[in-house]
Amino acid sequence: MSDPAKADALKSKLSGLGVSAHFSKVQTSKGEVTRVRVGPFASRAEAEAALHKLSQAGVSGIIVNK
Repeated sequence: MSDPAKADALKSKLSGLGVSAHFSKVQTSKGEVTRVRVGPFASRAEAEAALHKLSQAGVSGIIVNK
């Protein structure tokens, strides 16, 4: 996300859901954006459960394998 205020709001929302997230600045062809990552998880099932919890709270995401 490119809006710092939205990144702060998302950080608060995730914290309120009990989800620990990592935020980092990344330079892209469209400018600087904030990357948000949650995890790591012990299993794919754990990651899917967390993604489901987030999606029910209106937060979209994808699962990325390392």
